[in-house]
Amino acid sequence: MKRFISFSGGVESTAMCVLYGKGATAIVADTGSEHKKMYERLDYIEKMLKIYHNDDFELVRVKGKQVVKGEVVDSLTDYILRSNFFPSARKRFCTARFKIEPIDDYLSKQGPCKLLIGFNADEEHARTGNYLKCKNVYYRYPLIEDGYNRDYCEDLLEELGLHPNFPAYMARGGCKFCPFKSKKEFRAMVHLAPAEIEECAIIEKSIQDSRNKYFRIRTNMPPLSQFIEIEKNNLFGDNSPFYSDDYLTKSCGPFCHR
Repeated sequence: MKRFISFSGGVESTAMCVLYGKGATAIVADTGSEHKKMYERLDYIEKMLKIYHNDDFELVRVKGKQVVKGEVVDSLTDYILRSNFFPSARKRFCTARFKIEPIDDYLSKQGPCKLLIGFNADEEHARTGNYLKCKNVYYRYPLIEDGYNRDYCEDLLEELGLHPNFPAYMARGGCKFCPFKSKKEFRAMVHLAPAEIEECAIIEKSIQDSRNKYFRIRTNMPPLSQFIEIEKNNLFGDNSPFYSDDYLTKSCGPFCHR
């Protein structure tokens, strides 16, 4: 039976690729709107795990295609520009349409297979329902089954030089305008990824409505163009909160960075 791994680039999914990746295929959903660091991570992990598993490992990138206002788009950025609408905590079409659906579509064509999902043993009582609903797929949570907790995964990846160590603005995921990003993450983008937050500001401004009211990424923040200018004045401020332990919370699910 074919074996697939739901890969996000984070700690648990990378650990699964090390522990169970030989002869398996990891699947990552590329929204087309990920941070540059995420794409670098995917290339690096693919290269290193092929070496680790003697070339008996594959990483497949799948992309979702959606029709919006009569046009086919294959990136979250283009979908937002075409629909004039950002995803939010209540309207998480980013996850459904650009992560779950493309993976679901890919797996439905693979015949009987297994999909390994990366909840660790510390999360044994967490939500472990079948995120994908393909009838041909048997869903497994091997880290829970084999008793591997978060600390074990962290130590394993540190030992192999495969720990993600993502920058502070990627605490919740790889997408540049994840609705779960905190204000601190956007602050970190201003200082650590200025080109990417400028791109987000341009997108935000371009989808404003006829009343000149923004369809904003975060309604409890100023428009990003203003936010950037305000935060630039804090260039020599204390940036240590970006990296504090209480700030680095989990993402919205197993298909994003965890």
